Amino acid sequence: MKSILKKIIPVLVLLMTSCDKALEEEPQNKLKPQTISDYVELLNFAYPTTKDYGTIVALDYYVEMMTDDQDIRYLNIDRGEYALHPFTFEDTHEHSSMLNGYDQAWKNFYQTIYYTNVVIDNVDDADGNAEEIAYTKGEAMVLRAFSYFKLVNLYGAPYSESTASSDLGVPLKLDPTVQAESYVRNTVQEVYDQINNDLLAGIQLMEENDQRVTSVYKITPVAANLLASRVALYQQRYQDVILFADKTIGLNNTLFDLSTNSINFAQTSWGYGQGTHYFNDGNSNLLFKYGSNEMYYYVFFPGALAISDDLTDLYEPGDLRLYYFTYVKGPLGRAYFKNRPFPNRLGEPIRGFRVEEAFLNRAEAYAMLNQQDQALADLNTIRRTKFDASFDANPDYYKYTTQVYDSQEEVINVVRDERRRELFGEFHRWYDLRRYGMPEIIHSYDNETYILSDNDPRYILQIPQIELDYNPLMQKNPR
Repeated sequence: MKSILKKIIPVLVLLMTSCDKALEEEPQNKLKPQTISDYVELLNFAYPTTKDYGTIVALDYYVEMMTDDQDIRYLNIDRGEYALHPFTFEDTHEHSSMLNGYDQAWKNFYQTIYYTNVVIDNVDDADGNAEEIAYTKGEAMVLRAFSYFKLVNLYGAPYSESTASSDLGVPLKLDPTVQAESYVRNTVQEVYDQINNDLLAGIQLMEENDQRVTSVYKITPVAANLLASRVALYQQRYQDVILFADKTIGLNNTLFDLSTNSINFAQTSWGYGQGTHYFNDGNSNLLFKYGSNEMYYYVFFPGALAISDDLTDLYEPGDLRLYYFTYVKGPLGRAYFKNRPFPNRLGEPIRGFRVEEAFLNRAEAYAMLNQQDQALADLNTIRRTKFDASFDANPDYYKYTTQVYDSQEEVINVVRDERRRELFGEFHRWYDLRRYGMPEIIHSYDNETYILSDNDPRYILQIPQIELDYNPLMQKNPR
């Protein structure tokens, strides 16, 4: 992390001019932020999101290749070999075929944290409207919480109340100064405590000083509440999951509706190049999008985005998502296509927060609290918009009922299956598998079998080597 800070500090001194179509603001050359507008521009620059349609802001794209959802049966090694390395569960994610051999997620999330620290520490003294100052500080706190949440779930142990106070997380850096001594890792509990402190304070500032921001490239109060529900879910704080999901759904309950399409139309007309991107800016269910489409260059272009038979079989008769999220690429089966119709746009973010997740988070919380009717009701709300409404003579054919699923274990399983179907390809599955207990995953390629065993230490990614070199006291993750 010291290496990262050394590289990014000069940017604060002289902000780089950037064509920022996504955020619709262009940072000005400033020697020092002074007005609230300066700080808003600085915070826009902090988001881990591409600033144009031709660049990559690489994050955690490799984890998608490590799940039980993906298969690389179509991989063309001559076009690019990178996908093979995470797919075979290598000990690190710094192969030379991956962005010069440097794990970019660590760098980019800590860069975001640096800029949020600058804003949080200094924006109170900015010239400008007091409400906008308070809102911007709250936004920076939520963005810092989000960055630490991603980092601790990549490089730290999954949250467990009984061990979080001793499990290693990631270093907490809460001010923009560079320390002389080596950075060390805080515990998972310490990181989550900071995440929750930032979230609660940040959400309060944003809600009390709401600036009615509409850009999906910015965290808003509704997106912040969805993040809070996700954090609570990972910590098994189920009442809080429901609380924050309720707030999210109360602010926006729109779902992406496929139900007016027929299965026949989906099978014949949703080939390559049709449809609307699931993270299209105009989708009213989209709350926030970030990152870029690094999956295209490293995975899609080399042909390594087939989906597993296990996931294909999980979609039920009448479910339109199978045809919207994938297409038949060839005789070997279906390939990922959730980023339709422009899979080759490097600057088109393929990550984000959608309203569907709020229903799924709440459904899981209800299931874990043994409130089966409420859990299935949330699932059915989603399923109503994803199944062909005319597929069956029974208009309720898509619904789950407690007459069929009458035990808590069964309801938990159908909630998890629905989450997997709906959020496929959106960088949730790896993190879900971690919190489900880190089950065994088996991958096969070129007549070889690769196994990630139960509770395998590789479920916790290795700290990038460059950070270990710069910070000799930073502990490595076991292998």
